[in-house]
Amino acid sequence: MTAGITATADASSATSHATEPNLPYTPRKLSLGERNRHETFVFFSPRNRRVVTVADMVNVAVALKFEFNPNIRRYIERPRRIQFTAKQQIDVSFWTRDTSGEERFYLVVPEAGTVGSTTGTVSIRDRSELDDAAQRNGIRLHYISEPELLSAQAWLATGFELLPLVWDYGRLATRSLIRNQIRALLANTERVSLSNLIKTLDFTPANVRAVAAGMIHQGELRLVDYSPGAADAILEVVCA
Repeated sequence: MTAGITATADASSATSHATEPNLPYTPRKLSLGERNRHETFVFFSPRNRRVVTVADMVNVAVALKFEFNPNIRRYIERPRRIQFTAKQQIDVSFWTRDTSGEERFYLVVPEAGTVGSTTGTVSIRDRSELDDAAQRNGIRLHYISEPELLSAQAWLATGFELLPLVWDYGRLATRSLIRNQIRALLANTERVSLSNLIKTLDFTPANVRAVAAGMIHQGELRLVDYSPGAADAILEVVCA
């Protein structure tokens, strides 16, 4: 499935950093100091239809997890801060809205057990302190730990492969035609190999890969036991 380029190095599909005015939050912009202190990743999010900017790989992993979750309608990085102590505020990592309309706030907790604040770092010794702070600020936090994400490293690598293909899908004039032909081929079978699709359809391999990636992103197809960098892939229909 590989597209041959890195997802975080290119935002070629992006035309704007603008967010949707009807959403309740906008991403807090990273300061120059934050960009200098952290590894920063910038990429175009097809799910959000805007450029996403996240600091540190652990947050990229979460962003990609949301990006390829078809049940997530929108996600926003650094949507707001909460008052942790009288002198400290901390960033909520992500806000999401799913297809049912449910909204959630997530805090990503690095392996070191500390999160950034307006006065440095905060050590997370007791999550109940964070829960209390969130409650005082009128929200409920859901936690994602770095060890949880490390257990899904293969998916992170796969997400980096798929994202540039999804960008290509968004620019492809024949995507509807190819998508309908893939649907027709899968009407009587649950699985097909990507190489079979490429051999069967009268389109370039690059275009077939892009449409397959787009259908994965939309939740219509999924990869089965895929290893990042593999020359071929098995695609399975996602039943409604």
